[in-house]
Amino acid sequence: MNRLAYLLLPALLLTETLGTARYEVRYKLGLFDTRVVTAEITWEESSWNGIPAYYSAAIIETTPFFRLFLASNYFAETYFSQDGLMPLYFDNPFQHKGKDCKFEYLFRQDTGEIESTTTRGDNTEFLTFPHDGRTVDFLSLVHFIRFLDLSRMAEPLPMHILISGKSYPAELVYLGEDLEKQPDTTCDKFLLKLSGHGLMEDKSGNEIYLWRSGGADRKMIALETDLSTGTMYARLSSVKD
Repeated sequence: MNRLAYLLLPALLLTETLGTARYEVRYKLGLFDTRVVTAEITWEESSWNGIPAYYSAAIIETTPFFRLFLASNYFAETYFSQDGLMPLYFDNPFQHKGKDCKFEYLFRQDTGEIESTTTRGDNTEFLTFPHDGRTVDFLSLVHFIRFLDLSRMAEPLPMHILISGKSYPAELVYLGEDLEKQPDTTCDKFLLKLSGHGLMEDKSGNEIYLWRSGGADRKMIALETDLSTGTMYARLSSVKD
């Protein structure tokens, strides 16, 4: 059985998790503390290539100040199998120097490979990565953490994270319950350690702390990471069905 699929919660719980979560992302440096990003992450039932699937999109709008660390706007989408919640296809279109660009990952169960296509204007680069159940894009990773069955994760999990058409080693660690992060809510706390590339465009943000709610809805509550200067943190601001 695929290691990641083994670690996920039963699919019967997923009907309680549909909807869109909205986040406010802020940057802090000393006494300076300002909103720099608004983000939405969807989770809904859909289909992919004619088969039932789950669909998620990340929509990020960035203020001019924060474009040193992150592209001006960001959109990505991923399809997941309903059986096992494994990623099927990832798509991240963007503009760079007036050219249409795109990162795509096709997760092939039949060949055991992830086919990566990077398009920058007229140039296209093809790479392959092992589809070993431990190599995922960031959006797939968010939902993997969201639906992780903690009773089956007794030790740190080595992974690879796909960023901008490349694969970087990482380790996911469960740090236990956090009773103080969210008022009236017990949260599970995680640490993602990245090597070679961080969360941000300037490659900073190599250690990312994440919190999810302990309820059946499995909301992602918060994120925090130190950057090359200052700290970025995100908080859940609203959820809609």
